[in-house]
Amino acid sequence: MNTSSHQLSSTWHSLQHSRGRAGGEGRGRQLEGAWPLWERLRSFDRRYATAVDVALAGALFLVFTGWIFETGDTPNVWFVAALTFPLVLRRRAPMAVFLVIAGVALVQWLVTGPMLADASLLVALYTVAAESEWLHVIAASVLLEVGIVMATVRWTPTGNHTKSVIFLNGMAFTALLAGVVVRALRSQLDWLAERAERLEVERDQQASLAAAAERARIAREMHDVVSHNIQVIVTLADAAEAAQATDPARAAEAVREVSNTGRQALTDMRRMLGVLREEPPTALNGTTRRATPDSPVGDGNPFSPQPGLGELERLVDRVRGTGLAISLRHTGCPFDLTGAAELSVYRIVQEALTNVLKHAAEPRLVQIVLEFDDPDVTVGSGHGLSGMGERTAAFDGSLTAGAATGGGWHVVAVMRDCRAPAPA
Repeated sequence: MNTSSHQLSSTWHSLQHSRGRAGGEGRGRQLEGAWPLWERLRSFDRRYATAVDVALAGALFLVFTGWIFETGDTPNVWFVAALTFPLVLRRRAPMAVFLVIAGVALVQWLVTGPMLADASLLVALYTVAAESEWLHVIAASVLLEVGIVMATVRWTPTGNHTKSVIFLNGMAFTALLAGVVVRALRSQLDWLAERAERLEVERDQQASLAAAAERARIAREMHDVVSHNIQVIVTLADAAEAAQATDPARAAEAVREVSNTGRQALTDMRRMLGVLREEPPTALNGTTRRATPDSPVGDGNPFSPQPGLGELERLVDRVRGTGLAISLRHTGCPFDLTGAAELSVYRIVQEALTNVLKHAAEPRLVQIVLEFDDPDVTVGSGHGLSGMGERTAAFDGSLTAGAATGGGWHVVAVMRDCRAPAPA
């Protein structure tokens, strides 16, 4: 079975499973069991089409000649062969085979009586209905209807013209309907297979886009974490070197802050890199489970929560250790933010402080203001720009930066719809 058939089978199983829950699990299991059989039969018929048609023609010939031998009318075996053997090519040239059999039937109508082998016309009509264009289907149906009228007029198979017409038309309609149904079913299955392939391609594309977005997010987070902590370490190291000769105690304090900041940087990097590794299984009450990023910290969980508003004070204190005066205040009525919003606020403030240390010439004071205006949040700080636009855009917000009145620089980031949903 090819890949498309396997995908289609999986889709069919899913549909039947859903139907089983809605209309009875027993019926769903029966349909699921019938599907592999149908796929195997269809695959076999496609692979050995010529052999199947040869076997069909041979079987019909044996059946029809057996009936003739039983009645003693053996010379008509040639008509039986002429009516059945063209079916070997029925799928290669459906309409041509139908016309050949119809021509033989016309000669038979002229020179002899009815035969059971005339049923080959029904097989030929079925094949035309299943394989040929609709114009050919209509033409074959009209020709067969003419033959039915001719056979009724000359032979009257059931002894009554009306009954003969109804009987013969019933068999012709059954053959035609069977071909149309198989044609429609085959078309539907091909459409489902094509749709399954298309969905697989779209899924792969979505996975690629998601992977690219995740790589960009991780790169941004790594930049924010590493750049900030390294800048703080450099500033503290410069301060320790400057104070080493005049104020050894202050130099020692700066060195300790360098050590603490380095450890914090390692912790932040482990926290981020942990989500890139496959989650190791952890034991719980004799069972095996996998830790997730939403799991609580501890119990062997390799993930730590991402920083949020609660970590801002610690961030500000760490930067204050470089000697930079920083004020952090809130306005408005605070409310619960989503995890993504808290992380974005934290990173915006972190980036602004990093840029102060990198770019500001002899900065004297940094003011950080968090303005809560439910459900929006505005972050204002003394310096910084790069890396913040993407975070505010993610919340349909805006970012402005420029020279502040009275000197200095200011950055204002507005983030909209940050309120966390109420618990259910």
